[in-house]
Amino acid sequence: MVQAKNSVLGITALVMGCCIGAGMLGLPLVTMSSGFVLSIIPLLIGWIYMYLSGLMLVEIYVDVKKDTNLMGLLNEILGKRAKIIGAGLFFFLFYSILTAYLNVSTILIQLAFNKIFKTNIAQSFYLLFNALILFVIILCNVRKIDLINRFFILCMLFFYIGLVYLGFSQINIASLRPLKPSPNISTIVWAIPIFILSFGFQNLIPTISHYLQCNIKKIKLAIFQGTFATFLIYLLWNFVVLMVVSNKEQEMVGTGSKAIHTLFNSSSPKLNLFIEGFSFCAIVTSILAVALSLLNFISNSSKTQKNNISYAALTIIPPAIFSFLNPDIFLTMLHLAGGIGAVCLFGIYPPMMLWKKRYILKIRNAKAFPFEKPAIIFYVLISIIIVVLEIINLTYKPI
Repeated sequence: MVQAKNSVLGITALVMGCCIGAGMLGLPLVTMSSGFVLSIIPLLIGWIYMYLSGLMLVEIYVDVKKDTNLMGLLNEILGKRAKIIGAGLFFFLFYSILTAYLNVSTILIQLAFNKIFKTNIAQSFYLLFNALILFVIILCNVRKIDLINRFFILCMLFFYIGLVYLGFSQINIASLRPLKPSPNISTIVWAIPIFILSFGFQNLIPTISHYLQCNIKKIKLAIFQGTFATFLIYLLWNFVVLMVVSNKEQEMVGTGSKAIHTLFNSSSPKLNLFIEGFSFCAIVTSILAVALSLLNFISNSSKTQKNNISYAALTIIPPAIFSFLNPDIFLTMLHLAGGIGAVCLFGIYPPMMLWKKRYILKIRNAKAFPFEKPAIIFYVLISIIIVVLEIINLTYKPI
């Protein structure tokens, strides 16, 4: 009994660790104009949307009963063509995320060096420096990377606790309200893709299911606990950050690197230190996980898996080029990753697989997703709407 509880607790922590990362930095940036209260709406939507996506994948995986990943599930249920498209979406999603993380970590390094050494070196120099360090790290063995990751997780926890403690001593109630009496609803809609991306854990489903021996009750409990705890952490993070930023600074926040500069210079020096420290640690842990996932996916997609330097170069160089071409690409790439990559891969494919499994193949051995046809159809429609709106926003309202 104790072992079972520990297993569920361990998976809960794993889900939280997968969700919480550098995407957090984008949450206050896209909700400043709407204020804290209205920011709860996209937060709830993102959590429920990705939680249900996870339940669909759990049901599919448990019924298939094969030791495979998401691409294997796509091939098993929807066929080879779906697997090829899914692989393309995976590359799109992870390159977008890695570009965003590389870009924002470069901005933070630039900010830190400029403050400490009173320099004004171009961002492109720090980008090259950052990319080279990441390139060297992902060539290390997994054990060394794990130790680096654990260190930064502990630092992240320290900075988060300090941030919350100090933040509550600098409450600015005016910042919790929207800038305008009737904020544009589009600001809330515009934030949804980034909140969706911030609850991504679906790639863990095979690991979770195998570890908990395909026990649906335990798997659902672990996923709920992990995503709900993430929801609470995001809620508190957004509350603390938004309440220490004055309305005047919210109006000046801008986009891209300007937004990040404003965010990190909007309160006392001590609180700024904790915001920057937490953000940097979250980015390091996230960028390591994403870079390794992409590296492994590239190597597993190749006929030979021995060219580690080539695979590492394919992992790092494209995001570095994108970040070099547009130094303010952080929020744009988060939107692309969340509104297109994550929604297509985790919001359209899972209900398609579930529909075929339940209603065409008539396989209903397990039931993790609690709803039937109307809910599945509604979920797909919502996913399509999000993708269409995201494409419209990025086309006609570039960040």
